[in-house]
Amino acid sequence: MKKERVLYLDLIRIVCFLMVTSFHFSVAVKTFGINADVEFYQGIVHIVWGPIAVSCFFMVSGAALIYRYGENFSLKEFYKKRFFGLYPLFWLAYLFAFLDFFYRVKSMPGGPKIHFLLSVVAMDGYFNDWIPTFYMIGEWFLGVIVILYILFPLYRFVMCKCKYILPVVFFVLSVVLIYYNPFPMVPEKNPIMCSMYFVLGMMIEMLRRSPKQRVAKIGRRIAAAVGAMLFIVVYAVEKTGYRFNAYHVIFAISVSVYLILMEVAEWIKSERARSLISTIGRHSYAYFLLHHVFMYKYLPNFSGVTMSGSNTLLLFVSCVGYIYALAVGLDKIYAALVRALRRWRGKDESTA
Repeated sequence: MKKERVLYLDLIRIVCFLMVTSFHFSVAVKTFGINADVEFYQGIVHIVWGPIAVSCFFMVSGAALIYRYGENFSLKEFYKKRFFGLYPLFWLAYLFAFLDFFYRVKSMPGGPKIHFLLSVVAMDGYFNDWIPTFYMIGEWFLGVIVILYILFPLYRFVMCKCKYILPVVFFVLSVVLIYYNPFPMVPEKNPIMCSMYFVLGMMIEMLRRSPKQRVAKIGRRIAAAVGAMLFIVVYAVEKTGYRFNAYHVIFAISVSVYLILMEVAEWIKSERARSLISTIGRHSYAYFLLHHVFMYKYLPNFSGVTMSGSNTLLLFVSCVGYIYALAVGLDKIYAALVRALRRWRGKDESTA
């Protein structure tokens, strides 16, 4: 039986995609020489929104999977659903981006053709820092999501035995990575640190559904209040010129944002608001696939323009609106193709 969407997960998806868009918007504005103040869009002084949002996404992924597969689990069914939930829409978005690139440049991207296999399995963004790839859409953390999906059955097995073991183990390993990193990658891209956020999301969701609801609710509210105060303190201290360790702050604020939005979702009672959040959240994956490539086509039109604060906000809002409209369109095209394929297969089977 298909489970209902979880409101707080959709709310976190929406807020975090706005954070990712905001960060990439600030980078693109500077890249294309648009004269605008984008400090707010970038983050809190030297702590940018992007890594905070990505950390929350990993937590959302872990929470969503343990919510869906916490009780009844079939390895074959899990990998089948993850495959069809991830790859067909990615391939469709990639096809559009690839054809657009070919039309504009009159050539395929350069690089060894064998590396195109990384795009087929959605790992091109993850490996793009080390080898030439055909990376066009999505972000590096899509590759980590693929890795985490592969590892989820193992993580689920351990978490169902004791939900505290893996979060503690990965937390300790992540701290070690911050101060001693033997790998040729920054800690935030290491599957170890990404796994920490992933299993933390699993643990929080398991606690949310625990029999001791009163204790869980009180704990969530206290954590959300502490998180809100922590956010204010970090912002105020960073403004004075003091610099916290970025990894410490990203962890603290990511968890704070997650718990605050989790609590906010509990207070949303309007069915219209809940339905709107679920609808927008449903298109979040398509939005993620398209947001980066769209901004790098749209914002060059404003190169050299000096923008006031209100015009900068309008530019950002228009980016979000256009990307969301394209995401809805991509989802509808994909749904239409799936329906057509099912009708074709039904017709084919009936005439066999």
